[in-house]
Amino acid sequence: MDYNYHGLVVVWDLDDTIFRERDFCRSGFRLIEKTLSEKYGEKFKGIAEKMNHYLTERKNYFDLLDAILADSGEEEFRDASARKTAVADIVNLYRNHLPSDLLPAEGIKETLDQLQNRGVVMALVTDGRSNTQRSKIKALKLDKYIPADNIYISEEQHADKTQPDSFQSIVRKYPEAKRFIYIGDNERKDFIMPNLLGWKTIKVLWNQDNVHSEYETTDILQAPSIRMSENERLIDILE
Repeated sequence: MDYNYHGLVVVWDLDDTIFRERDFCRSGFRLIEKTLSEKYGEKFKGIAEKMNHYLTERKNYFDLLDAILADSGEEEFRDASARKTAVADIVNLYRNHLPSDLLPAEGIKETLDQLQNRGVVMALVTDGRSNTQRSKIKALKLDKYIPADNIYISEEQHADKTQPDSFQSIVRKYPEAKRFIYIGDNERKDFIMPNLLGWKTIKVLWNQDNVHSEYETTDILQAPSIRMSENERLIDILE
């Protein structure tokens, strides 16, 4: 392996790091509204806005669906078990949809481009369902930057980010690397394993409108080495 940038391997988180997870959610909400409206009519208009309100309030937006179906007046939704099946189908539609307008978060494409131009090896370690995360990766065109065998998704690995498996696999794959950096957003779980392995860890700060509430800790295992400030560029920190 030719390391053109001081033996550096940069490993990314996905949700609310490379992109804003809210954008995937809102894309799914629009699809749910479109699908139900096309089948049942105008009575389902406005679902996306209601679900988005729950998202903003950090409530479970799928909790809305049963009540909305029950109040729709549709005969097939009068039975609770039928609504349960319908909600499950809608949730699957959401989780497996391919958003057409997903974009990297502020400054991320610039960082990806510059790292790639400098020959930096990149990988991705993310928690989540395989189909959902693969849809996001495809929509973001991350295959341009990250080789397929450098993508580690918890459902596929049978190990989440609080376990060492994926991180250790990357270390074994690049034994000549001099530095590993993990970039994430969630101090509850993102940085524990990279910190234990002696990696540098960087937290991006997209605090406004994140899907999960902001959390900051002084615990040496959970805290990142560096927290971005609102005025910093990620590429400048990496340099």
